Amino acid sequence: MAEGDVPDTDPTLVERWLQDQQQWQRTLFTYLDSMMKNDEFLVHMGNAMRGSLLAGKPYPTAAPPQAPAEDPATADRLDKVLFALHQLQGQMKDVLMTLDELRGLPTSVKATAGKRAAAARSTRTKAGARQVASGSARKTGKRRTRS
Repeated sequence: MAEGDVPDTDPTLVERWLQDQQQWQRTLFTYLDSMMKNDEFLVHMGNAMRGSLLAGKPYPTAAPPQAPAEDPATADRLDKVLFALHQLQGQMKDVLMTLDELRGLPTSVKATAGKRAAAARSTRTKAGARQVASGSARKTGKRRTRS
């Protein structure tokens, strides 16, 4: 600073913005304090809040009764059944893999061939269903329409 310069006493832009924000907050709080003493305003505010909470929903009622808790014996039996099913599933996979080995098919070829066979069966059954439908329409003399 030079000797003759007067320091800048004007607030910066940020300081002015902060002061404006504080003034707005004071104005808002003063207004809300005065409105909290107004019964009509409080009734309208309560109705608005209730309406927004219940928009599109039925009025709350008592909670539905809870489902009875499972007893440990039932849960234990269910676990045993599921375990037995998983064992059977594993054994079936072993049997199918053994059969594929006996046939001389590698497992990757089996998966691809199985998909192709399923697709071919699906195509054949659809074509057969169309032929049966058109044949029955000819016998009765009715015109067949698409569904």
